[in-house]
Amino acid sequence: MKRVRTEQFQYTVAQYLKRRQYVESEGPPKGPKLSQTAEEMATNLTVQTESGCTNFVSAAPCQADSQQYEIQFGQLRTFLTDTNVQWSREVTSVLYPLFVYLHLDMVHCGLKSSVDSFYSRFHNMFLQDTDQKDIIEQLRTTLTVQDISSNPKLRAFLDNKYVVHLTDEAYNYLLRYLQSDNNTALCRVLASHIQVEVTSTQRTVYQLYGSGPSGVGGFSRGDASNNMEPGDVPASILQNEAARNSLQECIKRVKDGPPSLTTVCFYAFHNTDQLLNSAEISANSKLLAAGFDNSCVKLWSLRARKLKAEPHQVDVSRINLACDVLEDESEDEDSAGTEMKTLRGHCGPVYSTTFLTDSSGLLSCSEDTTIRYWNLGSFTNTALYQGHAYPVWDIDISPCSLYFASGSHDRTARLWTFSRTYPLRLYAGHLADVDCVKFHPNSNYIATGSTDKTVRLWSTQQGNSVRLFTGHRGPVLSLAFSPNGKYLASAGEDQRLKLWDLASGALFKDLRGHTNNITSLSFSPDSSLIASASMDNSVRVWDIRNTYCNAPADGSSSELVGVYTGQISNVLSVQFMACNLLLTTGTTQENQEH
Repeated sequence: MKRVRTEQFQYTVAQYLKRRQYVESEGPPKGPKLSQTAEEMATNLTVQTESGCTNFVSAAPCQADSQQYEIQFGQLRTFLTDTNVQWSREVTSVLYPLFVYLHLDMVHCGLKSSVDSFYSRFHNMFLQDTDQKDIIEQLRTTLTVQDISSNPKLRAFLDNKYVVHLTDEAYNYLLRYLQSDNNTALCRVLASHIQVEVTSTQRTVYQLYGSGPSGVGGFSRGDASNNMEPGDVPASILQNEAARNSLQECIKRVKDGPPSLTTVCFYAFHNTDQLLNSAEISANSKLLAAGFDNSCVKLWSLRARKLKAEPHQVDVSRINLACDVLEDESEDEDSAGTEMKTLRGHCGPVYSTTFLTDSSGLLSCSEDTTIRYWNLGSFTNTALYQGHAYPVWDIDISPCSLYFASGSHDRTARLWTFSRTYPLRLYAGHLADVDCVKFHPNSNYIATGSTDKTVRLWSTQQGNSVRLFTGHRGPVLSLAFSPNGKYLASAGEDQRLKLWDLASGALFKDLRGHTNNITSLSFSPDSSLIASASMDNSVRVWDIRNTYCNAPADGSSSELVGVYTGQISNVLSVQFMACNLLLTTGTTQENQEH
C-alpha cells in the first residue's frame, strides 16, 4: 500500500513539472551539494529571496528590490579591487558583462531612477577600454525597452551569451564569494547571459614529483631518476625548481639574519596611588585585567565593544550576594554595558590574574590564601579554590586550560584542575616562598622560582623535581618558557636574565643590562626574542640566537636589540602577541599631567 502511494506521489509531481515545462529528470532527486554552479546558485537564491519556498522556482523577471542591483555590483567590485588575492584580477573580467546585463535588466523592468544611479556610479570603470567604451556610451541613452530593440549591438548582447574564460581556481574563488551573501541579481545574470569557460590549470612541480602511480597524469620520482636524463626534464619544471630553491634561501636568510624591530603598545594606568599589583592582557588582546590592594579585580575592554553580562538563565535579581554585588548599578548600564567591570570577592590584596586560553574565564589569587575563578560571561565568581595556608603570590594556566598551578608563601606550589576545589599535586622542595610558577608548552612540566634564589623544574604528573637551576643572587620573580620548549628564562632581584637549556640543565646565556628588579618576561612566538620588564622603568628586547652588534656602551649584553622607556613609574608586565607585537602594562608617573 505504501509503495502504491509513493508511486502516485511521484507520478503527480512528474505531471506537475511537465506542465511547468521542466525537463524530466531520470532517477530520484539528489541531496544537497557541497559546491554549486552559477546556474544552481541563481535558482536557489531566487527561490529563497523571492518565493520563500525551496520547492518552487520563482519566475519573477527582475529583482524585487531595485537597490539590490547597485548594492550587489558595488560589493563585488569592492571585493575584487580591495583584495590582493592572485585570482582577483582574473575575476575582474566578469565586471564588464555584469554591468551591461544588469543595466539592460533594470531598463527592461522599468527602473529608470535606479538605472541612472547605477550608470553614473559605475560607468567610469570601463571607459579606458576602447571596445567597452562604445557600448558603455550607448547605454547612457538606453532608458526604455524600445531603445534596446532599436540598437543592434545591445540586441546582440541579449540574443547571445557573453563568454568569459576563467581558470578553475578563479572560478571557485568567484563561486565562494557568490555563496557568501545574497547575490541573487548577479547569479541570475551569470546563469542567463554569461557563459563561463573554465580551464584547468597546469599541475605544479610538487604534484608532478608526487608519489602517485607512474603513467597516470605524471610520473613518480623513481621514474624520473631512472628513465629521464636531466636534459629531458621540461624547462618549466627546472624554472620552478630554481624558484623554489631561491625562496628557501630567502627564508633561511630571514631566519638567520638580524631580527626585525618590535612594535610596542603600552597601556598606562593613571592615579593608582600605588595600589596596583598586577596586570594581564588576554590572548585575543580584547580584555585587560588588573589586581589591586583593595581586594578587587578590575576588567577593561580594549576594543570599542563594551562589557555586557549575559542574561541569567535563572532569575537571581532578588538574591544579593556579598561576593558579587556590593554597589548598585543602574539598569541602563546593565543593558548598554560598561567599559570597566569590578570583580569583588577576595578579602585581601590581589597579587596575580591570568586568563583562560579562550578568554572565557579569569583566575585571581590573593593574600587571603584563596584562588577564585571568574566567569567572564556573567562577570561573577563561580568557583573558590582553597588549599594554601598562606598568601598565594602567582598562578599560571596550562596551554590547553586543563590545569592551573599556584605558588605561595607556604614554600609550596600546587596543581589544580577547574572541576575540583582541592589541589591534585603538591610540589615541595623550596626553602622559601614560591614567587612565580610557569607551565611548559607541553604541560608535562612546571617551573617554579623562589626567594631561595633557585629555579626548579617539576614533573606535572609525578610531582618530583627533575631539574634544579642555581646561579641567581637574589629572589627569582619571573619565569618564561620558549614556545619551542627548549629554553627556560628566569630573572629577579639580581637584575640578571638567565637562559637555561632544559635538555642539558646548563646555563645557556646570562644577559645583563637592567639596573633594578626584573618583574616580567615574555618570549616571541618564534622563540628568537625575549622581552624583559624591570622596575628601572624600561623594557628590553634580547635576541637569544646570535650577536649582530657590539656591546652597548652602558655595559649591557651584546644580545640587546632594543630598549624602550617612557614617562612611566613602574612597568608591570610584558606580553608578546602575534605579528611581533609586544604589549606592555604599567603605571604613569604621579606628577605627570593628564
